[in-house]
Amino acid sequence: MEKICFLATDQVMKNKIEQALWNHTKEPDSMPIDVSILDFKNIFGQARDMIKNGAPVLIASGGTYQELAPVIREVPVLRLYISTYDIMYTLEQARKYKKIYLLLNSSVIFESSMCPPELRSKTEIYTYKDRPDLEHLVDSLDVGPDMAIVGTAILPRITNIPLPIFTIMPSNPTIFSLYQYAHDLASFNKRERQQLSLLSSVLSHVDEGIIMYDAEGTISHINKQARQFLKIREDAKAMETILPRQQGDHAYTFSNTIIEKPPYTLVLNSSPFSIDKQTRYILSIRDVTQLQKMEKNIRYKLSKTGLTAVHHFDDILTADAKMKALKATAETMAAYDAPVLIQGESGTGKELFAQSIHNASPRRNGPFVAVNCAALPPELLESELFGYESGAFTGARKEGKAGLFELAHGGTIFLDEINSMSPAIQSKLLRVLETKQVMRIGSDYVIPLDIRIISATNTDIIEKINEGSFRKDLYFRLNTLTLTLPSLDERPSDIVYLFLHFLSGFAGHTIKKSALPEPLRQALQDHHWWGNIREIRSTALRYYIYGKPGSPSYDYLFDQTNHKKRAHLIDPRTFKLDMKKAQHTFQQLVINDLLEQGYTKTEVASMLNITRQTLFNHLK
Repeated sequence: MEKICFLATDQVMKNKIEQALWNHTKEPDSMPIDVSILDFKNIFGQARDMIKNGAPVLIASGGTYQELAPVIREVPVLRLYISTYDIMYTLEQARKYKKIYLLLNSSVIFESSMCPPELRSKTEIYTYKDRPDLEHLVDSLDVGPDMAIVGTAILPRITNIPLPIFTIMPSNPTIFSLYQYAHDLASFNKRERQQLSLLSSVLSHVDEGIIMYDAEGTISHINKQARQFLKIREDAKAMETILPRQQGDHAYTFSNTIIEKPPYTLVLNSSPFSIDKQTRYILSIRDVTQLQKMEKNIRYKLSKTGLTAVHHFDDILTADAKMKALKATAETMAAYDAPVLIQGESGTGKELFAQSIHNASPRRNGPFVAVNCAALPPELLESELFGYESGAFTGARKEGKAGLFELAHGGTIFLDEINSMSPAIQSKLLRVLETKQVMRIGSDYVIPLDIRIISATNTDIIEKINEGSFRKDLYFRLNTLTLTLPSLDERPSDIVYLFLHFLSGFAGHTIKKSALPEPLRQALQDHHWWGNIREIRSTALRYYIYGKPGSPSYDYLFDQTNHKKRAHLIDPRTFKLDMKKAQHTFQQLVINDLLEQGYTKTEVASMLNITRQTLFNHLK
């Protein structure tokens, strides 16, 4: 239990203090006291025992205070002052003597002018600095009849001078005022200790090493992790004993400084802050190995949820010049946050481009959420995209569920086959694009979003708009940036190139073009790749498993032989055509056909959006 501890010079002062505080220490919010008689031979040991037993404050009179204050740092040491009134009260007790020696500590303030003239005339005032000085002073005093000494309560214990000694005692109000101050100080320090203990506890439980110090490098706090990282001794008080000062710096500052402290590789960063207009620093110490483990763990968890993009532009392989230009365009798009619409047949690499754009964008560290809109029925797709609250519909989770738009916050959402979206979901998607907010099914509040939308379609979206199955306003929202991926048939230089790439991957070594039989290369070029990249990969795998280099036919490699490219109608080596004459002949056929149907020349000219004169010219 905490007690305010007094060091009394003798039993008389002990009794005085206890009597002065008897009633006050019984109050509910008061702090008990412990008054001990001073042991001159063991002052410091006695004080430290009191601190060890929980004393939050020590109180001692003049000389004892002067000895303890410079040495005791653990708790505050307060001085029990004596006032002018206390001194005058004691002088009055010695009034009958003809000569009075008043011995005062040099720190005591005494207004002698307040003494009555008769008393002041018989009083000789002497001051001293410490106990040895007091002992010397007493020994130098003249001794005679009708003389007395007025001074500190310690005098009877340090001298045998044959003079009456009147000890100066502090008054009850002085004792109580000092007790009240000590009580408030102890309460304040207790709160401070609790806060420091809380701070120390928090800092000891973080994974980072923390050191706090001032501009001179004097350390005020080191947590457990920092001691472990840097092997710091318990008595370390200065930064120079732990880390070298950075060259050219007046203070110990660090910025991504890497040091080796086997088995740790540490990165150090310091940040300044100010307390009472004095600059201090906090140094954070991180173990690079631990950071790498954390990053690996986070990546593992994200990969399990499927919210990562694994492909980059380097994964898009092509020998086709147009395809290379398309890659460069997509890389430019990646730097901006605008929506992207990717068009192309199934198997042309739309998601590969979407992931590459995400990984090259400022959102690369955020989630990548891919959704195949054609894979889910409209009702289920709506709940997956927008999420729902508890009880929103039959079968809903009790705790509700975050939608894929929410999961994509801070990253990218890829909506594949967006052309298959129902009109109702299209309307809600348009709302998300316009407001950057989403509302769960069954909810009455909106959730702000920070996402980029990349969408893809494997059909002609304009045709869908003309049919009325896709919203025109949504199309213009999604179609800010557009990529149209060519089919493999439109990239003839990529056919053999990609076939060799996949075949080399299956074989585990590089296979050159010269290793492929010429009939196989021709068969690959003649085939209609309606499955695009997926189909050519399957074809390469079939050839790797049961390919026959000397085979007269390679039809067994392909999914369906009737999907071969159609023979060309025109042989450029023998074909001759006068386009102007063919155009004129076509125009005459159309005009004559309309006239034969009974339309007048005026009506025909109006239907063809030409003048009657032009019509006559075509009939010549």
